[in-house]
Amino acid sequence: QSRIARTIAEQLQARISAGEQAAIARPPTTDLVANELYQRALPLEYALPAHENLLEGIRLLDRAVARDPNFILAYCALTRMHLTLYGYGYDHTPERRELANRALQKAERIEPNAGEVHLERGGYWFIGFRDYDRGRAELELARRTLPNNPKIYFLTGLMDHRQARWTEATRNLERAVELDPRDMENLLSTAYHYEGLHRYAEAARMFERALAVSPHNYIARLGRAWQSVHERADTRPLRTELNAILAEDPTAGPKIADTLFLCAVIERDRAATERAVAAIPAEGIPLAYEFVRPQAWYVGYAAQTFGELEAARIAFTSARAKVEKTVREQPDYAEAWSLLGRIDARLGRKEEAIREGRRACELLPLSKDTWDGPWHIRTLAEIYAWVGEKDLALEQLSKLPQPHGQIVYGELKLDPDWDPLRGDPRFERFVESFAPKL
Repeated sequence: QSRIARTIAEQLQARISAGEQAAIARPPTTDLVANELYQRALPLEYALPAHENLLEGIRLLDRAVARDPNFILAYCALTRMHLTLYGYGYDHTPERRELANRALQKAERIEPNAGEVHLERGGYWFIGFRDYDRGRAELELARRTLPNNPKIYFLTGLMDHRQARWTEATRNLERAVELDPRDMENLLSTAYHYEGLHRYAEAARMFERALAVSPHNYIARLGRAWQSVHERADTRPLRTELNAILAEDPTAGPKIADTLFLCAVIERDRAATERAVAAIPAEGIPLAYEFVRPQAWYVGYAAQTFGELEAARIAFTSARAKVEKTVREQPDYAEAWSLLGRIDARLGRKEEAIREGRRACELLPLSKDTWDGPWHIRTLAEIYAWVGEKDLALEQLSKLPQPHGQIVYGELKLDPDWDPLRGDPRFERFVESFAPKL
């Protein structure tokens, strides 16, 4: 691997720093079995179903470092996978975050000044604590020995758009793509960044670039199709893409269940909604940096959308028990509070729902995160709408920073979340303010 890397650099006449030359010359491990385990684990970091693959990746990496306790890159990968389990809501517990820290500490003991260690420590402070100052400081240390590492720019960009530094976020994410134009995480995250800024044409082009790398990637295919929904409230490209994916692979349903469900309910298609619910895994669906939504949430949502109120009550009550348990165990988890508030609003538990929605906003205010924080403002607006407080709902909607992907024309126009506000002239004017300009 070192010889190949050196040959490629020479062929490209690349300028390589002394630190990068040393990194090329140094093998990550001399244990071939440990290296094989590491190489098998790496693709699992982004494979679907994510929860199962991440756990399997961790098992493989644990075996790798047991064989070679000095395998620093394996410890770094362990750190990332534990943080992904934590950040994506599969296991949002201090214990999981501490497992990431322990793996990182072992890497630090081996080579405390390694750029890879500083890179992962930057991710640890960012994902584990939303501590942007410490995260940025670690990334700057990483940059000294890894000046061309795309993940440094990638993580910096993600922190930028959580601090409303939109221009810097765009520049850093684009630089990450430039440095590694085949990395799907870079490509997809940059696409979502543009989508969040309502720059739909640029988002679509980035999804196209991702598809040029991985033509059958479900996330990229559906991400591209969502743009017409967000911008113009047109579900036809999304429905066409969903049908095409299922025609190619009839077993794909659980992997795309969330989009199957959302498309069906905004189309008010009862049969399609029932098929989507049937595809939802028993453990529910985790969404990026949100709580894992129980299957019962979707059952209740579907039933309520189509007027089956008793079935909705039973399902929401079941979902509530699971989410309430999470809130008790993880009282600082804003995403869980948000979902509990949404459930209680639909169960008619007005005071509890409002309190829970407000608690989520307190835990993750805009001052702490301008990318994920608006989700909780949007959720509180939805809660107010469902408990009959229309004035307060509209007040919350007016607080959402613009442009921001948590509120888009297609969602306002089609989503059942806003049904209690439909017909109110103030809401209709708000919706039309997002309509595409002809």
